[in-house]
Amino acid sequence: MPGTKLCLAVATLFTASSLSAQVDDAESFLEFPIATEVSASESSSVAWLVAQGDETHLMYAQAPEFRPVKLFGQSDVEGQPITSVLASPRGDYVAYLTGVPFNASGDAFNPADLLRAPSATLWLIGTEPGSKPIEIGVGFGPRFSPGGEQMVYRKGRDLWSVNLEQPTAEPTVLVQGGGGFNQGLWSKDGRTLYFVQDRGGWSFLGRYSLGEERVTWLVTGPHRLSSPQLSPDGRTIAYLRWPAREHTKSYDLTANQPFAVETVDIASGQVRTVYEPAGAAGSQLSDDPEGHLRWADDRNLVVRSEADGWARLYAIPRTGGAARALTPTGCEVAESELAAADSLFVIHNCTNIDTRQLSQIMVSTGQARAISSPDVVMGLARSAGDSRYVAFTGGDAEDAPLLRVLDLRSGQFALVEEPTDYGYSHSFDAPPPQLVRIKASDGGTVPAQLFLPSTDGPHPAVVYVHGGPPRQMFPGFHFGSYYAKDFAVNRRMAELGYVVVSINYRSGVGYGRDFREAPGRAWRGASEYADVLGAGRWLEQREEVDPERIGIWGGSYGGLLTAHALARDSELFAAGVAIHGVFDWSWPSPTPGHQNPSFIFGVSEADRPLAFESSPLAAIDDWTSPVLLISGDRDMSVDVLETIDLHQKLSAKGVDVRTVLLPGEAHDIILFSNWQKIWEESRRFFEEKLGE
Repeated sequence: MPGTKLCLAVATLFTASSLSAQVDDAESFLEFPIATEVSASESSSVAWLVAQGDETHLMYAQAPEFRPVKLFGQSDVEGQPITSVLASPRGDYVAYLTGVPFNASGDAFNPADLLRAPSATLWLIGTEPGSKPIEIGVGFGPRFSPGGEQMVYRKGRDLWSVNLEQPTAEPTVLVQGGGGFNQGLWSKDGRTLYFVQDRGGWSFLGRYSLGEERVTWLVTGPHRLSSPQLSPDGRTIAYLRWPAREHTKSYDLTANQPFAVETVDIASGQVRTVYEPAGAAGSQLSDDPEGHLRWADDRNLVVRSEADGWARLYAIPRTGGAARALTPTGCEVAESELAAADSLFVIHNCTNIDTRQLSQIMVSTGQARAISSPDVVMGLARSAGDSRYVAFTGGDAEDAPLLRVLDLRSGQFALVEEPTDYGYSHSFDAPPPQLVRIKASDGGTVPAQLFLPSTDGPHPAVVYVHGGPPRQMFPGFHFGSYYAKDFAVNRRMAELGYVVVSINYRSGVGYGRDFREAPGRAWRGASEYADVLGAGRWLEQREEVDPERIGIWGGSYGGLLTAHALARDSELFAAGVAIHGVFDWSWPSPTPGHQNPSFIFGVSEADRPLAFESSPLAAIDDWTSPVLLISGDRDMSVDVLETIDLHQKLSAKGVDVRTVLLPGEAHDIILFSNWQKIWEESRRFFEEKLGE
């Protein structure tokens, strides 16, 4: 069994003494603990994952005490960290996955170079003290039945089942061909599955009752469907309707689309459109896909819509009628959870657009109550049990997000995790970042965070550009592990004497649709580069910055913008680090199963000339600044061939190009040792190129 010897089943009270010794040296700054996955159950229990260095901790807590218990821990040294978690409705089991799958067959990335390549493996562990993990086998996408009697998961084309009364028995096939039952939900009695099936550019809403020989289609037609939600009375399914795909068009999957909310009466099959805003008001870009549509109670639905260009929540009567805005314009809802019937727990940026805040909103009246929290970044919200509790992660400029459990009745926190709970006590010497506004080179405004050293200048400086691009950086640790590490690197660079500016360039989220879908973005002209250039020029004018020592770094889309800066403005940007970047918008990757950025962003055959002119490669003749290129060679999001191709072209020009390839590594970087390698290579490179 891959990785078994690395597993530690402890099921003990979780204290600092049960982990490694405290880490406090300067180069331990990347070893911070961060909660990466949260699952809450109807039994008012919470399971969550905490990544810390090269280990993942599987944690569990039960109401009302919510004392954290470590159920299990696994190292990533064989490339198989714990990557997802799901608590059972009764709170008696937790399902989890090891390994990072890259296809529907469960094949997993192999950054540890094992001769026997790993698979994504599904496990169960009981929550009673002394419980040991039960290996279910290859599979993913687990779901528990409403009563918690069985666990269903995907394996190949089929749905498989585990009887939780006998969890060590061999799993059985529940539905042959049921692997295509997407976005599934159970009927209350656990005998029927409702689901969406993608038919290739259009989709149907189906029903399957266990033991039957066929599927019943509830909704068919030339549309795509998503987010099915069963009403509390069990009689109606609400869902989102989207336009089907036309074979003559290429689609930017990051762009808004027209959409509608429809309901279907399960007994009669009657379909009703209850909400259809004008224009492209629907976005599928969200950290909270479950928050796009939900029932507030048997009377009202709540939908996330950008009808006025901002991600807001709207209440819609079950029978149709005028939609009521529940959140204000000029700001965006990041996540929402049903706190109780008619009550929403909402994470938003309506008080401060550059951070995140909490509110509770009554759907029927629209009355909102602010929830006080010292955190500036929150995410991964999950409602627990009878909706008395809500679990989420929260952090700030000093500490990465860890678990919080809020008692909504009392307004008090039942659990607030701290880094010291995990034996971690590192602190930064340089001050936390400041919020600033920068003028783009074309006159726009760029929200940013400024990291300053604690010593006198003049200093070298770097512009940091995030990936995505639908992301928002904060003046604190991001709720996502990848970007939390980037934030820690920026703070460490400030400690080492660099001025760092992290920019929220146009195309990101949090600042409205006009900002996110800016004209000329991406392959259409790279208009977002004006924000990057503006940040470089802004640094150049600051008295604490040495204008001859300005660099730039970023990953993925940030790698793309780093390459733009070095190709277009080598006289300003003296050096750069581009991690798994896109360098040619016009090139579709031939690698089977690859995400393929030119496809994701909608580059058609006719668009390829413009796409190339909007790429760093189009300006490579003017590229003179040294660059460090880094990529995993199994990256399925941005093909490693982009990095290899750029290396060859720059080498032929005589540019100082260094390239680090990480064998078997994925886009999101699985091995913590590879994160450390990326940091060490980047630090040495910037010291050499931007140092005194």
